[in-house]
Amino acid sequence: MRLIINLLKHLLLLIIGMALLSALVLLLGVKLLLDEQPALTQFDKASLEDIRRIKNIAIAVNRQINQRGVNELILSERDLNLGISHFGPTTVAIPDQTFAKIQLSEQSNNIQLTVPANYVSTEVYTQIKNQLNDKELLAVNMLRSLAKDKWINASWKINIDNAATAGQWITPGQLSIGSFTLSQSLSTRLARQILAEATSTPNAKPIIDAWQNIKTIEQNDNRLLVKYTFPANGQASLASYQSLILTPNEQELVKVYSAIINTLPKRGPLVQLIASLFNEAKKRSSKTNNPVAENRSALLALAKHFGGDELNAILNASANTEAAIAFQQATPPYTIYGRRDLAQHMMLSAGLTMIADEGIAELIGLDKEINDLLGGKTISAWDLLADKAGVRFANNATRSAKSARELQILASQATKDSDILPDLGADFSYSEDQFSTEDLDQLRELVELYLEELKILRE
Repeated sequence: MRLIINLLKHLLLLIIGMALLSALVLLLGVKLLLDEQPALTQFDKASLEDIRRIKNIAIAVNRQINQRGVNELILSERDLNLGISHFGPTTVAIPDQTFAKIQLSEQSNNIQLTVPANYVSTEVYTQIKNQLNDKELLAVNMLRSLAKDKWINASWKINIDNAATAGQWITPGQLSIGSFTLSQSLSTRLARQILAEATSTPNAKPIIDAWQNIKTIEQNDNRLLVKYTFPANGQASLASYQSLILTPNEQELVKVYSAIINTLPKRGPLVQLIASLFNEAKKRSSKTNNPVAENRSALLALAKHFGGDELNAILNASANTEAAIAFQQATPPYTIYGRRDLAQHMMLSAGLTMIADEGIAELIGLDKEINDLLGGKTISAWDLLADKAGVRFANNATRSAKSARELQILASQATKDSDILPDLGADFSYSEDQFSTEDLDQLRELVELYLEELKILRE
């Protein structure tokens, strides 16, 4: 993102120089780079079928970990875009209303990017304002006014060649910004700079290691066949979400909160555990001045405490298997309204929201309910409530510094179950809490209404 902004800065400076000679050139330059409408308006959202497919992929990969030799994985265009939408915003700082998408076909492959022109113009202005004289500043402000409410739509062609030298299967083509297309040489040089910058960070090591274990990448229309081998230490590297999602600093902070949890009571109402933990988060935030990071790590530590590392067990929690039963029995004996399952739903949902997004967390919870239904059970309004409460709790804990501090205060002052989860009442007792898929829409509306009753969960 920073390199693209720098590129736009140089283009802008060129346009400014020309614009001092001709207002017509100024308008032409803006028209070339900016569009009236965004090409992308959202990331791809996961459906229930997507979750089930991803679940099957996760299970299949997990079974292959101890196998030697070459393994195969088929990824569709949609799989890749779901990966971008779920993990992109959690690993890269991107501005609001900025979206990316990959398009694969036998005719052409490209990565699309949409960024608000207002954001880019502000970033560029901040970088170059001290380098300009009064006339140039006037031209820049004219450009900024022209960029208001407009969009930068970029498209970068990519070439996929399975016969290429190892590691060179994917190469960049030309980059287009609006109606302006860069030369192949400039596009290639920019791609190399972006790659060098991206791979120079500590967070890139898992990606580099994974890339080195890929043997070939073959394209078949809008699908990729990836052939790969697992390293000797594959089990350790895949055993925890930490090695895949969190930076080293985040991992250390999660360990801090895990240590705090180990000093607290091992059983009892979940609200007491949350109150004590977020009281510590509030104290630490007064020193670190980073309440979002403190809350995020506290929630991840809680999710780990509730078995959050056992991805396959979570995804198969409704199956009648020894692993699933063991997973349920290993749940810490914390409760909400005397029920361990509600505490587990809420905390795992909050943790999933931290490492993926709220859509994934909700859909995994919903997938469990539907699997229960297929297994002869019924859908539980209480379970759906706890799942959604975990999502909202996590979002409010990390949305902004202000929201993070407000949640710390509310959570640290919580004393009873109804302070962290609304009470559905006797109408939803065990015997009455039995619903089918036809009731889902009404159940969701009901859950939303109840959640709005609690300030700590209010959106």
